[in-house]
Amino acid sequence: MTKRLACVLAVAVTMSASFSAESFGAGPPVALLIQASGKVESSRDGTAWKPVTRNKYLFAGDMIRTGADGSGKLIDQAKSTSQTIAASSQIEVAGTEIKVISGTLSAQEPASGDLVAGLSNRFAEAQRYTTVRRGAKKPSEIKLRVPQDISLSATYPELAWQNFGKQYTFILTIDGKAHTVAGVDGDVVRFKVPELAPGKHTFTVAVTENGKQVAEADKEGSIVWLSATDDKRIAESISKIRAIDPKDDFSVANLLDEKGVAVAALDLYRKYFDEHKDENDLRPLLIRAYSELKLDELRQKEALTYNNQLSGN
Repeated sequence: MTKRLACVLAVAVTMSASFSAESFGAGPPVALLIQASGKVESSRDGTAWKPVTRNKYLFAGDMIRTGADGSGKLIDQAKSTSQTIAASSQIEVAGTEIKVISGTLSAQEPASGDLVAGLSNRFAEAQRYTTVRRGAKKPSEIKLRVPQDISLSATYPELAWQNFGKQYTFILTIDGKAHTVAGVDGDVVRFKVPELAPGKHTFTVAVTENGKQVAEADKEGSIVWLSATDDKRIAESISKIRAIDPKDDFSVANLLDEKGVAVAALDLYRKYFDEHKDENDLRPLLIRAYSELKLDELRQKEALTYNNQLSGN
C-alpha cells in the first residue's frame, strides 16, 4: 500500500509540474478600452480601483467606471464593434459580453480591425507555449532552430536567431547566397537582410568556430519578402493605431504579429512588458513571439515569469 501511494504521489507531482498555464491562466481579452478621458478607473474585484491612463485590454471579470467628467470607447475584439461609455457609468466584462452595471453604454457600431487583428486566435494558441519545460539542454550543446515562416520588408528587414556566444560566427545562406554574421554579446543575433524580390525565399544558418562549422539549423526557414504595397499598408494601419494612442506599442506589436513581421513585433512586445511588468494576462503573446522565432531559452525564461506571477510568487 505504501509503495502504491508513493507511486500515485509521484505521478501527481510529475503532472502538476508539467501542467500548461492554459489550465489556470486567463482566457483571451474580450475588449480593448481606448480614448479614455477624464476620470476612468478599472478594477478586478470591484473594491480596488486604478486609474486608466492608456489603452487597456479587458478580460472576463474586469470592471470599468467613469467619473462625472469621464468617458471611453470599448472595442469588442471578437465582433470588431465599438461602444462609448458615458460619464458616471460602470460596466463589467461578464464572460464574453459587456454588461452595463449603471449609466450608459452606446449602441454598437463597426470598428477598425487594426487594433485587435487576429488577437483572439493567437492568444488561444499562445497558451500552449506557456509551459515551463524541465530538463533543459546541456550548456555546451548548440541546438539551432530558425523561424519556419517570417515576413520581412524594406521597412522591417531584420532576421533573428538564438546566440550561443561571441566566439561563434554565423553563416546565413539565403537562396544559395551566403552572408557572414559576426558573433555578438547577448541572447539574440540579428541581421538586416538586403532587399529581396517580393515573394518566398529559403534560408539556413550555420554556426562556425575558428573557421570550422560546428552546428547548423535543424531545418531550413522561409522568408516572405513583402512588396512595397504591403509595406505601405502596414504603415497606414500603424498610423491609424498611433492616431488613437501614440504610445500604444502593444496594438502595433499585435498588428505586426498578425502580418508575420515577427522580429519587429517582438521588439515592441518586449518594450511594452519592460514598461508594464504587471500586465501578466497579456504575456502569452510575448511568449508566443519568442516561440515563433525559435528563441527557446528566452521563451522558457518568459514562461517561468508568467507562471510565477500567476501563482503569486
